Amino acid sequence: MKKIFKNFLLLILLLITLFNLTGCYDARGIEELAYVIAIGLDVSEDNELELTLQFATSGGNDSSGSSSNSSQLTSTTMTSIKCASINSGIASINSHISKKVNLSHCQKIIVSEKLAYLGLSEFLDTFANNIELRTDCSIVISKCSAKDYLKNVKPSLETLTARYYEASLNSTQYTGYTVDVNLSEFYSNVKDSYSQAYAILGGINNTSSKNNAQLNADYTAGESPIEDKDVIENLGIAVFHGDKLVGELTGLDSICHLIVNNDLDSCTLSIPSPFEDEKYLDLSITTEKKAKCSVTQINSSPLITVNVYLIGYGLSLNDDTSYNSAESLKLVENYAEKYIKSQIKDYLYKTSKKYNADICGFGRYAVTDYLTLDEWYKSNWLENYKDSFFDVNVDLIMKSGNMFART
Repeated sequence: MKKIFKNFLLLILLLITLFNLTGCYDARGIEELAYVIAIGLDVSEDNELELTLQFATSGGNDSSGSSSNSSQLTSTTMTSIKCASINSGIASINSHISKKVNLSHCQKIIVSEKLAYLGLSEFLDTFANNIELRTDCSIVISKCSAKDYLKNVKPSLETLTARYYEASLNSTQYTGYTVDVNLSEFYSNVKDSYSQAYAILGGINNTSSKNNAQLNADYTAGESPIEDKDVIENLGIAVFHGDKLVGELTGLDSICHLIVNNDLDSCTLSIPSPFEDEKYLDLSITTEKKAKCSVTQINSSPLITVNVYLIGYGLSLNDDTSYNSAESLKLVENYAEKYIKSQIKDYLYKTSKKYNADICGFGRYAVTDYLTLDEWYKSNWLENYKDSFFDVNVDLIMKSGNMFART
């Protein structure tokens, strides 16, 4: 009996060892995969979908023979195809290239404005159903074609294009000129009944155009008066109603959006100077505490109250500017509060009257007034957001200049 039991245990041990030593029959090595770092979607002149995939390709030594970092340089290659759907396009590309397309390292999805105006639900459902695609990849709506956007990504301060995609939106943390929206957030906003979707606005900077300088980046992607080797620009917000693009907002509007939504880290704002006519002061703005929002129904029209709490540090210094006296600080506070309040109200009325798009998600506050979901759906908040009016209050505390406040 003991011998039978011992043989049984030995058999179990052999089976366990056998299964541990077997590999995955369908596993693929990294050398067999073509890693996509960006996806572009366009609509062709004959109304067909044009899919562009940008791949990372490892490069060796350059032609000049320089070995400095040459073994770590990475270039990219692009493949485009007209197709009936994203999946059929990828299948066709798989039959054309020597490796299998893999989307697990995709950093950005670029969609042309022309396609976004037609609607994106079909493509969003495809992306959401793809188990390879990460939900944290960014969504960019391009004012030019997605293919041209990808062709012009030639970062001067990064050696890796994939790293450039990963780091390119970090500027929103210290400028506020655009937003950082990923696939998961965008998809959720398109589908829910409390808010509308928005995305990063991108484009190609046309340095040949004579754009006038505007305060606080009060322009959209492709319009800033910057001359630079990096012609790709992410600036402003693309606004959606449902799954369709309806318009765009400027970099200044983006700052207001981040303030209202408690997403602002810091930014630099130029405000009218209380000391000199037709002059401006530069302030570093950050939040003191979270903004408070509420919604009240008055005669079937939503009154949306927004209370904002900010801290300001003076950046401009000259003979006429002083941040070391209580009177000067109070004067700057008053001017800054009025300016920021005016800009936030302008931004909010653009979203309601011009675009009828609740991209701030005020519906989250309005829904608390309804007892059931059926009542909420009947209220048709997203369609009636255009009837909203706003009460904005800004409380800004000046903390002197950087020289006195942060040393």
